[in-house]
Amino acid sequence: MKLSQQWKPLANNKKAGAKSAKIDLRRKVAAAIGGPVHVFDAFAGAGSLYRETWKHLAASYVGCDKKYYADERRVFVADNRRVLRAIDLAPFTLFDLDAYGDPWEQAIIIAARRPIKNGERVGFVVTEAGLHLKNGVVPHAIRELTGLRHRGTPGAALFQRRAEMHSKIWRELARRMGARVERMWKADARGNVAMVYMGAVLIGEPPAVKDAAGQQKVPEQPFFHI
Repeated sequence: MKLSQQWKPLANNKKAGAKSAKIDLRRKVAAAIGGPVHVFDAFAGAGSLYRETWKHLAASYVGCDKKYYADERRVFVADNRRVLRAIDLAPFTLFDLDAYGDPWEQAIIIAARRPIKNGERVGFVVTEAGLHLKNGVVPHAIRELTGLRHRGTPGAALFQRRAEMHSKIWRELARRMGARVERMWKADARGNVAMVYMGAVLIGEPPAVKDAAGQQKVPEQPFFHI
């Protein structure tokens, strides 16, 4: 089954608004992991989503934000990229990337440092603002994950291929983590065509088959040409 056929829209998004969609998304991903959920929340903020979801659903929770909030959460007060590069990511089974812009730089760091064991499930929930794409700019992290090449492409043209970009992004992240995409969810923010909420559950697969020369057989990832 192609990844594009695995998207499951969040049915209540248009009626209940952005926050309700985010809460629903986190509940679905947590349930699909099928075991205790240990959360790293890279954009922890003031804790609204924590109080609505992870406080009740997570077996453990660690947040990160550049601003300090005096509450009960365990939170790193730092740049989340530095923290993701410094701490052991193995204990976490769900990464919450509710970014203010694009979450893919953080996702690349996680993919490099959090391999998934055979049969293990790891979840992601992300928010992508899409403002760069809307303005015709492709962030470096998206170029790295998709191989996208473009020259002055209007934002409208980039948006037309956004679903394809997302499919390639998740396949590449899963490949880097030694896994495949098992389940996906996606919702557009109410009244904001640029904002997208996504959830994914990746499941670890056995090591890739190697050829006679001992080289790992990796499916070719065709480049975008826009």
